[in-house]
Amino acid sequence: MKAAFYTLGCKANQFETQALERLFVEHGHQLVPFDGWADVYIVNTCTVTALSDKKSRNAARRCKKINPDARLILCGCYAQVKPEEAKAMCGADAVVGTADKSRVLSIAEGLSRDGVTQLWHGEKPAFDILPAGGLSGRTRALLKVQDGCQNFCTYCRIPYARGPERSMPFSYAVDEAARLAGEGYREIVLTGIEISAYGRDLPDSPTLTDLVEAICRAAPGVRIRLGSLEPRTVTEDFAARLAPLPNLCPQFHLSLQSGCDKTLKAMNRKYDTARYRLSCEILREHFPGCAITTDLIVGFAGETGQDFEDSLRFVEECKLCKVHVFPYSRREGTRGYDLPEQVPNALKAIRAQEAARRCGALEQEYLRSRIGLVRPVLFEQEEDGWFTGHIPEYCLVRAKGEALHNQILPVRITGVRDTTLTGEIVYE
Repeated sequence: MKAAFYTLGCKANQFETQALERLFVEHGHQLVPFDGWADVYIVNTCTVTALSDKKSRNAARRCKKINPDARLILCGCYAQVKPEEAKAMCGADAVVGTADKSRVLSIAEGLSRDGVTQLWHGEKPAFDILPAGGLSGRTRALLKVQDGCQNFCTYCRIPYARGPERSMPFSYAVDEAARLAGEGYREIVLTGIEISAYGRDLPDSPTLTDLVEAICRAAPGVRIRLGSLEPRTVTEDFAARLAPLPNLCPQFHLSLQSGCDKTLKAMNRKYDTARYRLSCEILREHFPGCAITTDLIVGFAGETGQDFEDSLRFVEECKLCKVHVFPYSRREGTRGYDLPEQVPNALKAIRAQEAARRCGALEQEYLRSRIGLVRPVLFEQEEDGWFTGHIPEYCLVRAKGEALHNQILPVRITGVRDTTLTGEIVYE
């Protein structure tokens, strides 16, 4: 059977698609490009914004145009939240949702034209154990150690799509990291929907800090990178225990969403700007020169021009080095959908553009601060005689060389080109 995959959304979705690709190949099926002819198409959907829903539907319709007789399976968050819409608007033969995605393989192998729908309904699903590590040739592996969210931020419907918090068993996660190291991966990214919640549902309640320590020691020659963190995760204990680990990447994605306390409260975030600032201070004390990145929503319901300015000023004061800016997207079924004083879409777009401009200046400032340093680069891709890869702070670097794929080499940073560092390999 020829199978084609398409993924939208977060690293958790990317992990799940890689795992499904691996399962399909192990069962003798052939992977083909999504824009080519296939027997079955699997679209792993996202619903974080209205645009994500639209992209999910467009991808599904596109594959049906390529091969009208193909079987189409939709899985992921949009499929979970809007299963009937997914069937009606996309022509899906099966809708799987977010739990137990390993069923996608068996459904694809035995699918009949009966409109199969497999979702979880209300009960807490088990943690979905899927094989980590994608296809050969990759340098970085994703390892999903957590799923679900119980924060219920007013703008977000992911808790409704992913369900309650649940964690990969501690020893299994450590063993998976060791296995990936043995397969030759040079970096492992620990991901999930809310990895800060790791272990709360497990016996003995191990923490994310406990897990990171164990994984770093189980895979000593492999970089370990953390996914998005809730700011309150960063405590003196967290930083003091992790700072001595030589293979932990000093890049921390601290979820912000707004730098205005009024807006944070309306969003039902569990911290304020003072606590976020403290997290940044703790990280910089224990990880000098670390990269702190974030997400920023502009135009949330009730956000005034002054609120917007306060938010941007806070981001600038914290000197965050890379900011993903999103205009607020109203999501039906969330508390934010019905809040008064919704900001017009045109104004959201203006604010997003201004935020991107000012945050881009912060990124340039951080990149320039790397010039003159010698940093280890994990080389990944070649293009026109240049190899590109990332330093531990997750800045992209390009340098001249040959056959550098999956090597970590010291590079002296010599300049900045757009948002990419340029450098020269330091050969001893």
